[in-house]
Amino acid sequence: MTLYSDPPALREFKYDKPTLLVCWWATSFCTLIILLRLAGRFIRTERLFTEDRVAALALIPLYARMACVHYILIYGTNNAQFDGVELTDEQIRQKTIASGLVLASRVFYAATLWVLKTAILEFLHRLTRATWERAWQTSLYAIRIILAVTFVAVVISDLIECRPFRSYWQVLPDPGGQCRQGYVQLITMAVCNVLTDLLLVIFPIPIIVTSSMTLKRKFQLVLLFSLSLSVVGVTLYRVPHIIQEDGRQQYRSLLASVELLFATAAANSLVLGSFMRDRGLKKQKVPTNLGGRISGSLAASQASNFAPPLGK
Repeated sequence: MTLYSDPPALREFKYDKPTLLVCWWATSFCTLIILLRLAGRFIRTERLFTEDRVAALALIPLYARMACVHYILIYGTNNAQFDGVELTDEQIRQKTIASGLVLASRVFYAATLWVLKTAILEFLHRLTRATWERAWQTSLYAIRIILAVTFVAVVISDLIECRPFRSYWQVLPDPGGQCRQGYVQLITMAVCNVLTDLLLVIFPIPIIVTSSMTLKRKFQLVLLFSLSLSVVGVTLYRVPHIIQEDGRQQYRSLLASVELLFATAAANSLVLGSFMRDRGLKKQKVPTNLGGRISGSLAASQASNFAPPLGK
């Protein structure tokens, strides 16, 4: 039994227009979340921290992807049933371009998610610096390597599935499921995404649990860090349902936009939560105990204001 299937039925753009609107809505809401983070940080501290700049950087691949998706949903790709359909030369040209843009959109999609993961990682870097634990710093370095390796794996999976390479954007004749459905990239992306999200959820839990914060505060922080599990849930939902839909690009773009929205919310929840509660340092302070250092780091991402780790 092969993983690939016959292409889905050809659809007119009028049926995909609601999906395009939802994709733009999700992109706009992601932008709003990031801008609220940047504005709130600057208002409170009159400066941006490294993780804030990294989060802002996610806007570049986010909108690059959306530009590709806009064209893709308007004109359609080669993953459609064209039997009995007379395509004009212009329609073939448009679908050829859209099919090529699918490759780029998947790279930009992965880049957005991995930049958001890096923003969380930069926050955790401040946290480990504040707690002075060398073992946590080493673990953090290992996660950085894993993030880099998994991103490269996702990009490679996007480019090696179809041979010859130009068949990725071939419309007629049918280039085959391996060139139009992209299941290798879908599965590789899902595995790498789930793995890295789980690492980012599990890593800070021992730091929080061993701190001197109250039980209520520990629970709140563990819950906030666990928001990345919602992204895991969306990812696990995406894979079987996209395969069930024969890799229909409209459905794939829709679920990818939903996943980006969840990922953006998870990556910014800690900082936005501290703003809403009016918690966190508003000027430089030096906490006198481990619990204070951790609480300050988690609430305000300002561990750079603390004393440097031992041995430095």
